[in-house]
Amino acid sequence: MTKLSVLTLTRNRSEFLENLLTGLARSSRMPDECIVVHMNEPAADSVHAKKRWPFPCHHHTYISNVALPLPQARNVAARKASGDILLFLDVDCIPSRGMVSAYEWACQAVPESVTMGKVNYLHQDATVDWTVDGTEAMMRSQSKPHPKRDIDSIAPLIYESDYGLFWSLSFALTRQVFEQLGGFSNCYPSYGAEDTDFAWKARARGVPLIWVPDAVAYHQWHTSSVPPTHNFDSIVHNARVFYERWGEWPMGSWLANFVEKGYIEWLPSGRTLRVIERPQQARPLFM
Repeated sequence: MTKLSVLTLTRNRSEFLENLLTGLARSSRMPDECIVVHMNEPAADSVHAKKRWPFPCHHHTYISNVALPLPQARNVAARKASGDILLFLDVDCIPSRGMVSAYEWACQAVPESVTMGKVNYLHQDATVDWTVDGTEAMMRSQSKPHPKRDIDSIAPLIYESDYGLFWSLSFALTRQVFEQLGGFSNCYPSYGAEDTDFAWKARARGVPLIWVPDAVAYHQWHTSSVPPTHNFDSIVHNARVFYERWGEWPMGSWLANFVEKGYIEWLPSGRTLRVIERPQQARPLFM
């Protein structure tokens, strides 16, 4: 029998994590376990670690000298999981009732692939009220898909040739494929291009990207900035690492924005990225 593990990372996202776990508890096919990795925060102090769910929920702490050690924490979650199928779901996401079962079906149908679901973004004024009926219908009506990843009109298990569309918000794969790819690359200490690197490894090894439109999740609204200037140090560092590994620059639109604002000197066709001035809101890469 296939065992499926849901993996999520969190830091200062208690309310969002509650909604994610509640959504899993209402799934038509509940996970066999959920692995929650708390980045630089004590898992034992989490209210969710003391709450009982209708599936095993294991909380772990990962301590790092960077605020968001995303690649390393994802790898820790995979090592802690016991499932044959690893379903990575961002803590900002609420799974639909059919998401887990759709991913399980897809991973069984195309076990050599990385499967990607649909993420709808909830409006700022959307409310998630689990005490009333029709919560999922409300989320569906008060959300819209990412403009570059609107897969409503495609059939299940369609191959995606553009590996730049891979996202780590919601995806699933067999443990065998995850290990074949070597997990997420630890040379990226924090946020920025670490998921693109994962996709490039899949492309280099001939691992297909497959869309699963029935694997729907709803992204909870939160404030954000584009580009995320507070992650400037991490983005610059990771862009350089990515270029050294792959000979091309990731996050091109963000880097172009930094050029426009006078923060960096960089050309898409060039080989160097030089910092001119750090933005005031930038937080140090290492704590």
